[in-house]
Amino acid sequence: MSLTNIIYEALDNVSGVRFAGVVGTDGLSVEMAYADDEDGYDLELAELELATLLANASAASDRIGSGCVCALTVETEALTYLASLITPGYFAVLGLNADGNLGKARFTIHQMVERMKSEL
Repeated sequence: MSLTNIIYEALDNVSGVRFAGVVGTDGLSVEMAYADDEDGYDLELAELELATLLANASAASDRIGSGCVCALTVETEALTYLASLITPGYFAVLGLNADGNLGKARFTIHQMVERMKSEL
């Protein structure tokens, strides 16, 4: 199964998900899919900013000596962003409405990572 299929299944399986995909800590998107954005969020910018957050968190963890970042969650008033390590430098990401099913989103991103590892 391709990365694209895995990503689109995540969009279909989680209520309230706004986007799903893979980003690299180099700031480049690998693969991304967006739900219709009726709320007017700049989801492409969110993707870029998540890559920056992940790169900064990884660099900080290296400097501290605490190892690689395995997961990152950022909760805001409107959206929750989830990221989970696939391989060094690459993370699966989900953006979820604040009222979305966070438990299912966490389960789904874990499944995405496991399936993506076998694809890479």
